[in-house]
Amino acid sequence: MPAAPYEERQVTVNETTGAGAARHLAPPSQSSAPPDDLVTRLLCAACYLHDDIADSVEANLLTPSRRALSPNWQVDQVALGRHAARATGLRTARDRWLLTELWYLIGLGVLGLLLTFTGVLSLFQLVLAVLFLAFWAYVVAAGIVYHQMRAARRSAIDVALDPRADPPPRLRRASTEAALRDLNHCNAVLYRSDTAPFVGSGVKLDNWQITIDISRRTEPEFEPVTGAALQAALLELLPGKITPRPSGAHRLYVRGGAGSLGVDLYRFGPLEPGLDRDGELNYRRPVTVLSPLAFRPYFDRRDEIARTYTCFQQSAWGGQVVVTLFVRAWVANETLFIEGQVYALRPLHSELYEVSELETGTVAELQELGRLALIDAPALLMNAPSTMMKKVRAARLRAANADEADAEIAARRDVDFGAVKSVREQVTNYDLGDHFAAADEEVYYQAFVRRAMECIGLFLTSRGVETTEFSGQSAEIITRTNENARSIYGAATGG
Repeated sequence: MPAAPYEERQVTVNETTGAGAARHLAPPSQSSAPPDDLVTRLLCAACYLHDDIADSVEANLLTPSRRALSPNWQVDQVALGRHAARATGLRTARDRWLLTELWYLIGLGVLGLLLTFTGVLSLFQLVLAVLFLAFWAYVVAAGIVYHQMRAARRSAIDVALDPRADPPPRLRRASTEAALRDLNHCNAVLYRSDTAPFVGSGVKLDNWQITIDISRRTEPEFEPVTGAALQAALLELLPGKITPRPSGAHRLYVRGGAGSLGVDLYRFGPLEPGLDRDGELNYRRPVTVLSPLAFRPYFDRRDEIARTYTCFQQSAWGGQVVVTLFVRAWVANETLFIEGQVYALRPLHSELYEVSELETGTVAELQELGRLALIDAPALLMNAPSTMMKKVRAARLRAANADEADAEIAARRDVDFGAVKSVREQVTNYDLGDHFAAADEEVYYQAFVRRAMECIGLFLTSRGVETTEFSGQSAEIITRTNENARSIYGAATGG
């Protein structure tokens, strides 16, 4: 089933008001490929079945911070954020009910002691009353825990089967939801200065370099050769040569750290009206969508701070396998330099597929959840006060961190604002031996490299560049790609 339409019209953080709004920002592009449905549904379902995943989504996507948001390629960020918020909300409601029950239990216990001291109750009657209260406290606590488990289970099954069956409400903060909507169309990535730039793209499969002497031209009147022209030509030529057709776009990758503020990834001017403290921080954190005009300065130079790549992405099995080709080119001293890198996101951990095996119906729920509720209820009841206190302290800490982060974004240049590892990467199984789609990954990997070589050759010919040097290098790259593919996929694909 297709995913629920989470793209209702709403003003985004990029559609700022006021004369001082940053002019380089762009509204989300509607031409990019939509997120694949299966991985989105599985991740949303996992938020209900695995508390750590919901907490990770909340920390990475829903809690405002100074860091840039990490792209989760081929995942609907808005849907994931909404389901994670509802999953954590179910747990919070459970803990509040358990805390209320515990206070009633303590109050009745104190009342029983007072009645015993005043002679209304005997010691034997007090013991009986305590046992009676303990029994019913256990029953009620088990019921509260069971209710939360059942609600989470049903929500997980619903979103896995049909996201339209029980859609979650909008996020409480419109600014957070707008930031996630922008992230669905991300074309600017601010990465940590001590990590690889392609955050969110998985593991590196291959990389290659080409250097071509462009001083030898067959005809002098041909158009000049530039890196930007080559990357634009690849964006036009390559998708049509691969079936199914991959998506293609330019992306700006900006290194975090002291130089990150040198790139225009921040909004300027007045804040949107009516924003709370977290909304202000969402507004000020690094943006993820830029106008194509902002990419121009970073095409034809080897900049240490920001680089524009032409990215081609092929997705299969509902987003369980995502292969991305990154190409960058620049010209220096009559020499064309071309860099290519291939990354892959692989299927999710096997635990995340368990939702498809869950049975529906009251009997199945009682059998599977009843025992867990009876086991977990005493510990959850007794720990309810500390759990709620931790949440209160966490909320206060988030508020303090928001103030500090806002000050850092506004005034400091020695802070790394880069994005961290994405949620999609955190739940990926990188053991190729467990992957049913390894053959598909190999096909896309080799197709990207071969067709890229073909398109680069066509571009050089169209510009009158002698291609003998290129032909030798491209043949060597393809040979090395074949050898690399055999070493990566041989055991997994039976080769």
